[in-house]
Amino acid sequence: MKLENIVRCIGLLGWMVIPSSAIPRPVQSSTQTANSLAGCTESVTIEWASPDDVWSTTPSLNIIVDGVNRVAGIDTGSTGALMDVSYLPAFNTSTTPQGHVFYSSSKVLAEGYWVPNVQIEFIGLNGKRMVSKTPILGVEKSVLCPQFNATVDGNRCPNTTATVVKRAGVVPYFGIGFGRDTDQLSQSTAEKNPMINIISVNNVTVNATKYHQGYVITNTGITVGLTSNTTQGFAMMDLLEGPNWAKDHRGWAGPEAAVALNDGAYAQGLQGSLLVDTGVPQMYLKAGSQFKLNDSITIAIPNATKPVVTYTITDGGAKNVMSPSSVLNSTSLTPFINTGRSFLKEFDVAYNPIEGQFGVRFKGTGSESFVKFSGP
Repeated sequence: MKLENIVRCIGLLGWMVIPSSAIPRPVQSSTQTANSLAGCTESVTIEWASPDDVWSTTPSLNIIVDGVNRVAGIDTGSTGALMDVSYLPAFNTSTTPQGHVFYSSSKVLAEGYWVPNVQIEFIGLNGKRMVSKTPILGVEKSVLCPQFNATVDGNRCPNTTATVVKRAGVVPYFGIGFGRDTDQLSQSTAEKNPMINIISVNNVTVNATKYHQGYVITNTGITVGLTSNTTQGFAMMDLLEGPNWAKDHRGWAGPEAAVALNDGAYAQGLQGSLLVDTGVPQMYLKAGSQFKLNDSITIAIPNATKPVVTYTITDGGAKNVMSPSSVLNSTSLTPFINTGRSFLKEFDVAYNPIEGQFGVRFKGTGSESFVKFSGP
């Protein structure tokens, strides 16, 4: 990691500057995390718009954009806020950059324009609110485009007769994930993530000496602002730099994981090989070899040597609470696990974009035979 300075809140001392070379470390306990967040006190929790349906479908939040109340789906499997172009303030298409977001699971390509500096107000219960300021992709159309290649195709599907879908026009869709920028040409970068570009909390402009960017996802909703309280009970795992980290030091790769079939040897993945995805009910698995129906699948996070989380599922056999709706398999030799949203039935997750950490907090009983947590 390069020698850069990172500034963050720490008590009454105000700004504390630490070299980023000091950041890499083993998994942090909640006590260590609390110490590193000393002085960070500002946070707010915005409740899910449909709490009774949480984890059975993509969660959503109540929002206001351009003075109009709407509901937005919240997706940790992508990065970037999307809205139908008609929902946004008027803009000039000749001076506004074209853009796209491609969803690798559904092969849907959203085509539009990155409208800059749009304020999104998120509304919670009892008057709670927060505001982010990011570009939003004003979507003209979304199409099925399985052959899309951004390097070759730019921002538009090369198939001019591609089937049009209505994903963006029906419900705004906000990608708040990280590590989704696979190369330097990717548009899924940190400045487009609404949850790490918060400018006010409860009608008060965020104070960088008290507010630490980042978020926590629970059954109740999403909490922005990392503090010793909001991160209590989490085990925080370090991330590596993503391909766009030099441009924006919040550009981290995803966490790593390992996968084993039928209690065999683990196929160790790389950074970015784990994705906890609120946008899909199914699991996408690349295990290094083809698995068969009723095979057991064991996943270790972040590795098999010193795992923080280990859990086992089967596809087609007996299911437990962490089992996805189905498992879609590839024979790729490089392991990759998109858990789907069933992971969140047993774990809360956290993201720290400043220090580059992914966190998990167990919320089970501890008596489950299919999952182990070695956190604080």
